[in-house]
Formats: sequence, C-alpha cells, structure tokens
Amino acid sequence: MRFEKEIEIQNSRERVWQFLWDVDRFITCLPGCREAATVEAGKIYTAMMVEKVGPFRVEFPMRIEVLESQELSSIRAQAAGSDNRVGSRLKVELDVRLKGDGAKTLLSLGVSVDILGKLATLGHSIIKRRADQVMEEFAQAIKNRLEGAA
Repeated sequence: MRFEKEIEIQNSRERVWQFLWDVDRFITCLPGCREAATVEAGKIYTAMMVEKVGPFRVEFPMRIEVLESQELSSIRAQAAGSDNRVGSRLKVELDVRLKGDGAKTLLSLGVSVDILGKLATLGHSIIKRRADQVMEEFAQAIKNRLEGAA
C-alpha cells in the first residue's frame, strides 16, 4: 500500500529539518510509536510500534535505517519489524521531502507499507482505513508541534 501526504507548515525549513532528526520529539507525533532510540545518529534507529488493527493488537519492534539524506531537502528510510506473537511482519519505506523559503515549508511524506502474516488477512480496506487515520494524525501532530514552536 502506498500513502502520500503533504503538510504546509508555518515554520522555516531549517526548523522542520531539525525537528525531523530530534527523535525524542518526533516520535511523540507518530501514533503508536513507543521507546524510540538512536543506535547510530543519522543512520540507524529503533522503535516499538504498538497498534490495534481490527481484532489484533500488534507490537512491532522496528529497526529503522536511513538510506540517504540531503541536508534541508530529503530523507529516504526503511523500517522493518515482526510481531511473532501475532505472526505478522511489517516493512515500511519512507520518503520525506522539504520545500520552501522563509517562514513556510511544504513537507511531503511518501510511505509504502507491506504487511505479511495474520494481520494481512484482515483485508486491504480495514488496514488502509487504519493507516489513513494514522497518517492524518501524524501529519496534524507534526504541524501542531512545529507551528506551536515557531
């Protein structure tokens, strides 16, 4: 599944960029994200994703790897994790782009999600509905945090 979201933020590109790399502040915006940690700054991170989707409560310990980044412009990352209790795997590819000058920044998020195992048996519509909701909450939380800090 592929999701795309654009957020117009009333804050400078530099501030948005700094926020994206501040793991402790950033994770507070992602619904279900717990216990994020930096393994190697700018390269490897870990996080625990906890979600309720349909009848399942899943916990994915995620390893996040930054594949490439261009200062003040873009970040490409991938994340993967498994919940052996539920018998499901999650793989996420994330593409973040920043555009803008002065006090306004356009943050573009492109997210590809692959779900395997029992969780995938719920069907595309249930998973997509929950993922759309998470993306909307995530985008609004980023906007609120960054505009409140302006």
